[in-house]
Amino acid sequence: MDVLIEVNNVRKVYYIGSLLNRKPVKAVDGVSLKVEEGRTHCIVGESGSGKSTLARIMALIEEPTAGSLKVFGVDSTKYFRRDLSNDSHNFIRKNIQIVFQDPYSSLNPRKKIRDILTKPFKIHKINYNEDDLRKLLIDVGLEPPEDYLDKYPHQLSGGERQRVAIARALALNPEVLILDEPFAHIDPKGAVDLVRLLNNLDINTLVLSEHKLRYLTNITDRVVVLRDGNVAYTGSLVNAPKDPDIEWPLSMLR
Repeated sequence: MDVLIEVNNVRKVYYIGSLLNRKPVKAVDGVSLKVEEGRTHCIVGESGSGKSTLARIMALIEEPTAGSLKVFGVDSTKYFRRDLSNDSHNFIRKNIQIVFQDPYSSLNPRKKIRDILTKPFKIHKINYNEDDLRKLLIDVGLEPPEDYLDKYPHQLSGGERQRVAIARALALNPEVLILDEPFAHIDPKGAVDLVRLLNNLDINTLVLSEHKLRYLTNITDRVVVLRDGNVAYTGSLVNAPKDPDIEWPLSMLR
């Protein structure tokens, strides 16, 4: 099974405070993991555990402070330094897409859903038509699509905005789709619907970052648990809550 993303002892340090009194904060501290093709990988942890930072690193939005990151076999330092051909850079950018935890902030409020969905095609100079836009909405359960194309994000519910964000990410048919806390801004019913949607979508490789374990039981049985920027557990989701070596926060198990 091919490894699409390889994270090796990655660290990410931010600095807070004034220029003369800067203090380092370790968001990710020595994390290693592999994202294998054709699998669903789940990264779980409490707020502040580093899972969102790790998701952004894997999506090549954040550059790691230390350690190594390979994406499709290419060292991330070459990507960030633009030491790649345009074709290679565009291939990587096209084939790793991320959906952020707050869909409202990641969707331009001044643009209609039609314009939001067309942007990935325009950026990557891919031909598209109205049927392509309608299919994206149908694939994420927004039907009839004609009811959504000319609406603005504020006219949709949180769950509908989340689905639009997923549809936009799927427009380029990426090899890897990363969802950062997809259940954070939807109600329990919407969470159940989203689990059903993710199980039905034709996604090659899926990476989920999430706060609660209960939403993941029907998606995958393998997890990476982060605590304070470190890997606390890697293995089966079925056995994870019973693992005696982990002090599980109740907020993650509810």
